[in-house]
Amino acid sequence: MMDGIALARALEIQNLAREEQRRRNEDLFYLDYGLEPPRLFIWIGRMLAALGSRHEAMKKADPPEIGQPACDGNDYCGQAACSRM
Repeated sequence: MMDGIALARALEIQNLAREEQRRRNEDLFYLDYGLEPPRLFIWIGRMLAALGSRHEAMKKADPPEIGQPACDGNDYCGQAACSRM
């Protein structure tokens, strides 16, 4: 039991010393916490972003059919495409 407590205290002191070093040296902070994600994850993220932007562009370029004409009767509807003479 005492060995576990002593080990925990030693790790805590070591972590506090490392934090103090990081405060004094900014480069050390980035060496500890600035790890790049694996290249596979970067590639997958870029592919998903490209597919998402392509999907959005296709949705904008191909609007869905509304299913009803601009003028659905013999009445004047006020649109130039529908004016009857």
